[in-house]
Amino acid sequence: MLNYIGYFLYVISTNSYFLLLQIIAPFNQRAKQFVNGRKNIFSHISQSLKGDTRQSIWFHVASLGEFEQARPVIEKLRINFPNYKYIITIFSPSGYEIRKNDSIADFIFYLPNDSKKNAKKLIDLFKPELVFWVKYDFWFFYLNELKKQNIPTFLIAASFHSKQVYFKKYAVFYQNILTNFTYIFTQNESSKTLLESIDILNVQTTGDTRFDRVYNAFQLIENIDLINQFKGENLLLVLGSSYEFEVQLLANYLAKFKNENLKIIIAPHFVFENQLAAIESTFSEKIIRFSKTNETLITNFDLLLIDNIGMLNKIYKYADISFIGGGFKPKGLHNILEAATFGNAIIFGNELDYFPEAIEFVKNAAAISVKNQSEFDLYMNSLITNNNLRQKFGNNAQQQILKNTGASEKIFEIISKAYIHLN
Repeated sequence: MLNYIGYFLYVISTNSYFLLLQIIAPFNQRAKQFVNGRKNIFSHISQSLKGDTRQSIWFHVASLGEFEQARPVIEKLRINFPNYKYIITIFSPSGYEIRKNDSIADFIFYLPNDSKKNAKKLIDLFKPELVFWVKYDFWFFYLNELKKQNIPTFLIAASFHSKQVYFKKYAVFYQNILTNFTYIFTQNESSKTLLESIDILNVQTTGDTRFDRVYNAFQLIENIDLINQFKGENLLLVLGSSYEFEVQLLANYLAKFKNENLKIIIAPHFVFENQLAAIESTFSEKIIRFSKTNETLITNFDLLLIDNIGMLNKIYKYADISFIGGGFKPKGLHNILEAATFGNAIIFGNELDYFPEAIEFVKNAAAISVKNQSEFDLYMNSLITNNNLRQKFGNNAQQQILKNTGASEKIFEIISKAYIHLN
């Protein structure tokens, strides 16, 4: 009975969600991208795949962060199994619009809305031999249809928390969604233990593939001369993937404390014009957009506003301190690993329940979590004025990266042994 009720509620909630996006699309940029990106989606997919007779390996990701978690596994598979076409589907516009032309895959599409009809249609078009879901974004009809067709489907970089619906006694339907996976690779032992508590035993802890991704990318990051020139001989604080709350915390701090040898870069999560204008109006100090600066102008400013997507991971190379956005709301914290790879002293908010890597960083003195303005002011002052403290946190952050690499290799070894017929 609970399973049927859960199914009924799932169908109502998902259909309502997709309908709501259509309603607000004319007034909301992200909703508009979501809806327009899925118009004639099956025709677009069919035309794109036409004539390509290779069997496929399909990866699904929710957004940009999960795309980067998938990357090192795809790279490993492509090297060893080059005769397949590699397809990635993305749910979120923020992920799709940035990565839609990425060369890591042969084809990248929006995931059509979840329904029984769409699931059958998409799987018939893809004809996948293997499927990988990354971290979460569990759409029932897609996963259920894959299981019905006996297509091996793996969940990689999985991370679970006891507060999630899957571990509630009444949530039989959501627990059953997880049984559609052939095998689950978790980031940590606590996630494995939680799955075993609901009798999901096809689980192994392999770690978080993001560590592999950022470590590999660390070797390839190119220089940005304008950023190097902007920093000069000063300390550089980067506010990365920020929202309004973090911007205001920083503005309040700067209004109280003056640091002559500090340069600041703000890279907001959204770069729509209204958000950029709001950031500019928040600061009394002179601030300039990256798109409007040049070698002559840039040294005249102490604050630089990044008004594009895709530069942030390269900017961390120049940072001494990184304030990572999203950490003051549940499930909101953005990627801390890129900053850690470059030995930045890292600071973020206190909503960490869904981010085990952030909790480990804090436990190992590799990052600082703050819950309010006074804590932010205190720790920011300490990191700016105390060189030894700043270097200690930066070094510890790098060590966290190094000791956690290798997840992609572990996943590949298990997959390749189980599916030795792949060519």
